[in-house]
Amino acid sequence: MQRDNVTKKVNILGDANVDMILNLSDKQNLGEPSLFSGGSSANVASGLSKLGIDVSFFGSLGKDIYGKHVVDEMKADGIDISNLALLDNYNTAMVIGVVEESSERHFFLWPPINGAHNQYTLDDKSRKDLLDCDWLHVSGISLRFSPVKETMLEAMRICNEKSKIVSFDLNLRSELWGLSESFKETVLEAVSYSSIVFGNLHEEFLLIYDGNKDTLDKHISEKQTFICRDGHNGALGITNKDKVISNAIPISPIDSVGAGDAFNTGFIYASCCGKDIEESLDIGNQVAAFKLLGSGARHLPTKELLDDFNKKYQIN
Repeated sequence: MQRDNVTKKVNILGDANVDMILNLSDKQNLGEPSLFSGGSSANVASGLSKLGIDVSFFGSLGKDIYGKHVVDEMKADGIDISNLALLDNYNTAMVIGVVEESSERHFFLWPPINGAHNQYTLDDKSRKDLLDCDWLHVSGISLRFSPVKETMLEAMRICNEKSKIVSFDLNLRSELWGLSESFKETVLEAVSYSSIVFGNLHEEFLLIYDGNKDTLDKHISEKQTFICRDGHNGALGITNKDKVISNAIPISPIDSVGAGDAFNTGFIYASCCGKDIEESLDIGNQVAAFKLLGSGARHLPTKELLDDFNKKYQIN
């Protein structure tokens, strides 16, 4: 895959799986289930690679048909998978999405706990390779289960100590697993290692920080930025000195699965290209809007497709 003239290298550590969507919205005309590659971390890896960023993925999959599906797509996207482990005794996770007649969605994870993505550990090679980057991106979905929880925290800590940019998507999924005090402490530890923290404003940031948008800056250290996604309202970037708002692009969404990952992709890409926080927020919204107009979390643009999208919607 041809790369843009971007010098920053991004390593991504975390979850990869498959998404199976069962659309029951028209029961008189049921179609076949749709299978997509998924996983919050893997989605960002795919999106960044399509935009021309040099990306390496660190994680684990089952040595099964779904793992092969994910590996084949990562190879096609041009992602370095030399630190992707294929495990004999664990299954590649599947997220099953059911779309009802009302368009309401329900999601189920199988297997519910011991999926292959939760088993990733670092060895001497992967620890060395992990530091061969300018930026590490991780997702909070990997903080729920061991040993990947410990792996993720170690990776964030050592990259932070070596002055790498570390971005952390909260991805709390509290509606599925709750938000215990012990887990909240783990999340705050991850935040302490982070340069950039992504998350949904109302469902994540306000859940762990007092429920008050106006005081979020009190929780931010001098070298940190909070990036708060806010759906159709766009996104808010907060430092301990400033707040920047970027409006969402007015479109009619087709599929919202993976929109947060798409936003993160656009923001990281723009930052790697030297854009400031305002421009990075804008490009995050552009990539998210592009994704919303297609099915599956991997409906993500190349640079050329993003340029065409911006021309069509007259975005400067």
